[in-house]
Amino acid sequence: MLLSTSISRAASLCIEKRLPFAIYMMPGSDHVIFLAGDESTQCNSDVDHGFFISEFNTSGRRIMIAPRYTAEQIIENADTIATRDSAAVKPVDCSTPRDEYDNALNKVVNGLKLRGGKTVISRVICGDAADIDWLSVAEKYFTCFPSTFRYLYYTAATGAWLGASPELLLECDNAGNLSTMSLAGTRMKSSDAAWDDKNREEHDYVTRYIVDKLLSLGINAAVGCAENVSYGAIEHLCHRITARYAGNPFIVADMLSPTPALAGTPLDKALNDITLNERHPRRCYGGYVGVTDSEGTHIFVNLRCVHFDEARYCIYAGGGITAKSESATEWDETSAKSQVLLNAINQSRS
Repeated sequence: MLLSTSISRAASLCIEKRLPFAIYMMPGSDHVIFLAGDESTQCNSDVDHGFFISEFNTSGRRIMIAPRYTAEQIIENADTIATRDSAAVKPVDCSTPRDEYDNALNKVVNGLKLRGGKTVISRVICGDAADIDWLSVAEKYFTCFPSTFRYLYYTAATGAWLGASPELLLECDNAGNLSTMSLAGTRMKSSDAAWDDKNREEHDYVTRYIVDKLLSLGINAAVGCAENVSYGAIEHLCHRITARYAGNPFIVADMLSPTPALAGTPLDKALNDITLNERHPRRCYGGYVGVTDSEGTHIFVNLRCVHFDEARYCIYAGGGITAKSESATEWDETSAKSQVLLNAINQSRS
């Protein structure tokens, strides 16, 4: 089992009592970390250690969960921990209809044919959560993607979210090394096929954007070789990007987020497309999550995720749209991205 009995019990108690907490696992690690504590709206990277959350397109605004309590302390004091009065943000309760998605995609594609660029359009898959064991979902989902940043967290400001992100937004260690990645372009796994023009174009937008943003901060970055990164039955085109940097990591993170992989480019036009064509609020989807620990700051894009409460769940899935996109292909891509999570949910019903 990935999640110990004590961690599962403590997390369940935190959800029940509306106490801010986070469970997370670093990429490639089988070590599960639990922390719980008071939340705040300001995160100062030079003094604060703990788990943080930034919602989509809210640069500079973060929620911090500081490590005040261990799982054992939560369990030992369960009878004395009062249930908080604050009501959490509720998940979206209606899935995106297919015809609405097709119409939105066609409008965006027609606009991109005139101006160029890329826009990321998402949809939501919603359902009844009344009989779902969310710690069981986490166990199943985390096991499927050991190379990702896996997380489950709750705050009153965000509600409860669970995800497994393959996308590193930024990592800065104590030795002054900066790492990020350009991760865009999606297809079913293929061992030797060349990437098509649509996916290469989408990916190149992201790579250029990241390198240019870093350069605007005086950071000269090196771009590694192209590689394929697997995620279940699908894979993404990836370039890893490195540099030297000893400043505040959140300055860089807020400059990069939202990236073209989650919003688009040019950013202002892509955000306008999202506002006009997505009827659901993104909330944490497309923002970032991460942790500051003794080794540095590790920040990941909040995607392949679900927002849930005791009654409903809402899975978010998106895709990069260019002038060459087709709505049927993009719908299938979002289905593939969400299928493992949806399976874990359905298998965890009591």
